[in-house]
Amino acid sequence: MLRYAIPLVVLLSFTGCGKEEPVTIRLTMEDRRRIDERVTATMDSLRPAIAERCQATYADRVAVATDSIVQRLLEDEARLRARIPQNLRR
Repeated sequence: MLRYAIPLVVLLSFTGCGKEEPVTIRLTMEDRRRIDERVTATMDSLRPAIAERCQATYADRVAVATDSIVQRLLEDEARLRARIPQNLRR
């Protein structure tokens, strides 16, 4: 794990304070393959946790989205009703 931390610290030091200059990094096909393997392995281990979290919070997220949509519709309705002249309302 330490062997990954050192390059990360070095990379972050380049993006630290001071003048921001674009960094051009050219990866070989072997570097890309190794990175893809690591990302795939990491994602494979994270997918079950992400799926579980999504299932656990799905109902709450749907409720919040529904409330937000209903609130916006009510605000639009009130705005439109306010534009109707008094003599046309019953």
